[in-house]
Amino acid sequence: MSAGRHYVYTWLNTERQPIRVPASQYIMLVQRWIVGKIHDPVAFPTDSPFGPNAPSFEATYPSTAGSSTGSNKPIAAGPTTLNRTLSDLSGRDWFGKAAGFPESFLSDVRTAWRQMFRIYAHLYHSHFIDPFWHINKSCCPDLNSSFCFFVSVGKLYGLLTDRDLEPMQELVNIFVANGSIPSDCANGALTISQ
Repeated sequence: MSAGRHYVYTWLNTERQPIRVPASQYIMLVQRWIVGKIHDPVAFPTDSPFGPNAPSFEATYPSTAGSSTGSNKPIAAGPTTLNRTLSDLSGRDWFGKAAGFPESFLSDVRTAWRQMFRIYAHLYHSHFIDPFWHINKSCCPDLNSSFCFFVSVGKLYGLLTDRDLEPMQELVNIFVANGSIPSDCANGALTISQ
């Protein structure tokens, strides 16, 4: 699949080697991969860690373990001195950990977002006469609106890099200039770190 003359997108086969596939097959493979990820309860857990099957937090205070009063209130103790930060004490941290998502969650979302962006790039470059068709407001307003929203969210949350946007950078610049893509989104106003 390609996006113009300078961008060719390949798919990794089962031996993890890049292979060229036609656009229709690439799009089908992206759909299958994303659906497979979304339906994988390890990659996208559906049970809340705070739901009905969540572990009980009763009698978790060491100071009340031997209490005969049945009270689960902690016994006040004096301050302690910590030589390490609280984040160090709590162990490795990643985006989505508190909600039960795996360490690979953000990477998987970025990969899915990049793959979907490549489909947009192919659609615009291969199925319209001359770039940039967006100037004709009667042509594909839904596609343009969807693309602007997709890029805005992708850039705002760091799901798309400047390198990812290269095949569509001219169009993105026009949409930023006309306000279809807010400039703070285009500049990646929020950053999610892994």
